[in-house]
Amino acid sequence: MSLSREQAVTAIYEAIDELNPQLDGISLERSEDTILFGEGAALDSLNLVNLVMMVEQNIMMETGTEVLLASEAAMSRKRSPYRSVKALADYAAEVAA
Repeated sequence: MSLSREQAVTAIYEAIDELNPQLDGISLERSEDTILFGEGAALDSLNLVNLVMMVEQNIMMETGTEVLLASEAAMSRKRSPYRSVKALADYAAEVAA
């Protein structure tokens, strides 16, 4: 089964809901504009890795599609696919295609 962009957004929002209770004094918003990485981001690198792993897991559980979002290809892009919820959803749909 393929992954639609809407399914990717849902998987990210579910991961945000899972991660929020673990964050110390911050809470990520369920919005495509939420900054995940880079300037103005609330997450440190460890929490970003946790979020990405949760998203991969949620996509697998929802669709049966195995998607690798943490890769050298992702990290070497000019514009990081981890910068926002929108960018991560776009990247997840692209990788799954």
